[in-house]
Amino acid sequence: MKITGIRIDRHSIPYTPKYFLWQRVAGPLDIYDEFNSPTVKPDIQMKDALAERLACAVFLTVTTDGGFEGTMGPIEYRTQLITAAEGLAKYIIGRDPLENRLIWDIMSRFERHARSGVMMMAISTVDIALWDLKGKILGQPVYKLLGGGRSRVKPYASTLGFSVEPDEAREAAVKIKDMGIRAQKWFFRYGPNDGTEGMKKNINLALSLRETLGDGYDLMFDCWTSWNISYARPILKELEPVRPIWIEEILRPQMADAYRQLKNETSIPLSAGEHLYTRMEVNAYLRDGVFAVIQSDPEWCGGITEALRIADMCEVYGTTFIPHGHSLMPALHVVASMPPDVSPYAEYLLGSMHHKTNFFKRDPLGPDGFLTLNEEPGLGQDIDLNRVTKTENVTEFYR
Repeated sequence: MKITGIRIDRHSIPYTPKYFLWQRVAGPLDIYDEFNSPTVKPDIQMKDALAERLACAVFLTVTTDGGFEGTMGPIEYRTQLITAAEGLAKYIIGRDPLENRLIWDIMSRFERHARSGVMMMAISTVDIALWDLKGKILGQPVYKLLGGGRSRVKPYASTLGFSVEPDEAREAAVKIKDMGIRAQKWFFRYGPNDGTEGMKKNINLALSLRETLGDGYDLMFDCWTSWNISYARPILKELEPVRPIWIEEILRPQMADAYRQLKNETSIPLSAGEHLYTRMEVNAYLRDGVFAVIQSDPEWCGGITEALRIADMCEVYGTTFIPHGHSLMPALHVVASMPPDVSPYAEYLLGSMHHKTNFFKRDPLGPDGFLTLNEEPGLGQDIDLNRVTKTENVTEFYR
């Protein structure tokens, strides 16, 4: 069996958003006043525009001469898809789709800038589609092909976009807890440019969530790479009584020396990794013991092939591996293939996952608050064609 082409389609479905995510988070550009814009609650017109935008999504499919297809999506980065189609197609068409590790190595060498950024994201997209394809050819779910046997995984709910106003955050946190979800991650809204007042609001958010959820509940926080050391030091000291499971991406990912300083100054576990590419970049942080949790995203770090290698490295170093879940299913299958003490959780981006899984035949989040792995072949993200109202071919490359 040979790979015959890459196809990129845009599918449309009827969709009504379950969550309207309007709360912006702190960002690296917020140090400039022109970018530190206030948060604006959406009006009806904005909500309608959001619903219209989310009613369509783009998917990449790898085809074969045996009739099997592997798919990855929804994907939000059009540049990523163009790169995949134009740059990678000629290197994989005509190859055996079961040789996906060999194909990964070829893709990683096809261009000298392929080691990171949008190039590696393109490689990741194709790699994940190839794993879905391999599962379908062999008639097995991907986590089984990876050697895993965990059919249920605990999620942590990621609340990106949810309001951080104390009353609204507490109300949402209780609702999430009542869903049976045993851990939550919240996002800080304020950074260095917001001064002492913003610092107090960040701390008050953490304190109120801990009080609401109780001492035994797993609670994490994300800084979105928007802080610096002088801003982080006093906040971390104030957050120690909250006992967060981790504080995520305090600094920009390339600031290895600064991360080492912070690690030595706080008892709170630090986490990062979703913006590190391949095991080579991750290894530097693992070797120095900077992070308690590594969060490489299969959609960005090099696909399932590379995420699995990173997870194995984390086990060697005694570091927890909990991948960022921009696309849920690839990360979930990697987690399910690892021991639970290495990968205890999968990230579930509560708002955006409702949109993404709406395209699929099944939503893995069950009423008991656990994520259930598919038993059908592949990744379990097959598009529910009965709900698709329109399909447009964006581009295709065939031999």
